[in-house]
Amino acid sequence: MDSFNAPRGSETADTKAMRDKARHTLIHLVAVMEAEFSAPKRLQHLPEHARPEQAFRDIPPNWFSQPVAGVDWRALAIEARCEIENYDELLFCLHAVREFKSQVAALNPWSSAGKDGVLSSVNFSEQMRSEIQRLQATIAMIALGCDALPVAAPLLRREQDEPMLSGLRGPYAYQFRGSVTETFIKSWRWEDALLAASESYGSGYIPQLLVFEDVGSSVVACLEKSYAKFGGSVFYGEAAWGHVAAGAGENIQRFIARYCRDPFAQVPAIRPAPLWEGKPEVGPYSERPSWTKSAIQGRC
Repeated sequence: MDSFNAPRGSETADTKAMRDKARHTLIHLVAVMEAEFSAPKRLQHLPEHARPEQAFRDIPPNWFSQPVAGVDWRALAIEARCEIENYDELLFCLHAVREFKSQVAALNPWSSAGKDGVLSSVNFSEQMRSEIQRLQATIAMIALGCDALPVAAPLLRREQDEPMLSGLRGPYAYQFRGSVTETFIKSWRWEDALLAASESYGSGYIPQLLVFEDVGSSVVACLEKSYAKFGGSVFYGEAAWGHVAAGAGENIQRFIARYCRDPFAQVPAIRPAPLWEGKPEVGPYSERPSWTKSAIQGRC
């Protein structure tokens, strides 16, 4: 994220704007990194006006790209890399949370309202759950040092079931799930998961399945039996997070404890949400209610 060295002669106004935005984002991410994982005012190249005035969970996503004057971003990045343990991993982890906050702010709970205008809180909860599981899997891959496996062209977020991310690390091929239920075991997605495990095994890798939530005993038995056929293992609940954190640095372990086991803490304004039910007072039924702009975008 600290490489912005495209030829200046051919740079358009849009390219320059994107370059500047990336620099400001880097500065803000480093500022949050210092506040959350280092000593206060430790970085000499980070001026006071660039430091966050709010806790990370309350910073709006658009704050990260706001202009910051008078900062030598190259010197700041070099200093932060030297002064803060796990700098590169933290940078990617913080960026993942920023992306999560932006996606949550953009969720539209009214998109699935029926003809009678009744809002589907279930659909909104599923979208939120999907974003949480995507964040958890992304952080786990960063902590484990996985190389992401190529996947088919992704569906639009609203058309996706729970995301299934995969990655390679050494002799292991990892698969990540937020949860596994008996309904999932009976679905074609479970067949896809087993096919991926079989293909990994056939390519010389040991399949590993990480499920971030606890699962029922009958499901555990099915998972363990299925992956044992390929010499693989299954980790779920606290054991999954323990496996992820085992080889990670101290700051990454702190990051996992703060932001991965309960990412809902990043968006306190959306839970509970009694306004999920009923018709909007004004505008068409598909219009996003004002609270998603004020309550969510102002808090996440």
